[in-house]
Amino acid sequence: MTLRTTDIERARTEVGRVFCPHRLTPQPGVRDIRLRMTSHRLAGVGVVDLDYERAVRIEPDALETFYLVQIPLRGGALVRHAGQTVTSTPETASVLSPFDPSDMHWAAGSPHRIFYADRQAVDRELARLLGRPVDGPLRFDAGMAMRTPAALAWARGLDFLATELAQPAGASFVSHPLVAGRLAEALVGTLLLTHRHTFTDLLAVPVSHPSPGRLVRRACTLIRDHHAEQLTVGDIAEALQVSVRTLQDCFRRELGSTPTAFLRGCRLDAVHRALRAAGPGASVTAVALAHGFAHLGRFAADYRARFGESPSATLRR
Repeated sequence: MTLRTTDIERARTEVGRVFCPHRLTPQPGVRDIRLRMTSHRLAGVGVVDLDYERAVRIEPDALETFYLVQIPLRGGALVRHAGQTVTSTPETASVLSPFDPSDMHWAAGSPHRIFYADRQAVDRELARLLGRPVDGPLRFDAGMAMRTPAALAWARGLDFLATELAQPAGASFVSHPLVAGRLAEALVGTLLLTHRHTFTDLLAVPVSHPSPGRLVRRACTLIRDHHAEQLTVGDIAEALQVSVRTLQDCFRRELGSTPTAFLRGCRLDAVHRALRAAGPGASVTAVALAHGFAHLGRFAADYRARFGESPSATLRR
């Protein structure tokens, strides 16, 4: 969705359709706005680029069903939420949880990139990380430092998602369900591990498993049998009734690797077989995407490291 308008009431209505009903008021002395908005959704998450150009006050009630991470690309905003006050700039994002109203004063010239995540998707990913159902409200701290290495890595993932969602239908990596589910899960999971919230201390507790070797063998069998499906590390942990952290710890101890690496290896092997069996007109890109590889540069490097040749060389045989 893309929208431009100078009409305040239309801006309030259309932005409300994307997020939720709210009050939108130009700051004293401001007579109009120049709204520009693009909005894309994917598998429980989304990216919204929003700019009023003018100074405005935004007052939503409790969001109820979703979380927001709001990152000013320029300028800034003063955000009051859940008893906290955040002076938001490109170095400090504001994070809104679903349970409390907000009062936000956006300065003129403050375009924001906003990450949207369904509450259900966040709760599910937290449960996978903990290895048990979430038993209370998940509240993030209202201010998120954006210049730490972890936050910068998360923001790069968000920018990648935004770029791909802006592509025409069928031309994006995320049009493939294998890629879409993994990317959405990764963004939510990384946010939970990057930014402080009410369960952060529990996520920091060391994990263990009484039979790490057996768990890893079961996980490897599951991955070999189902790597062609829309399978993520969270799905594997859920199927084995352990937390994602426990699964990762056992792989590290037993194999010196990760479940993600093992899954990627199985998919690389499948691509290799498909390329060797491919007929005329086959495309490396199409085969890679069909097996869940979104980043083609990394895919090519991993493929060469595993098989000693480029994917195109295999295809030409």
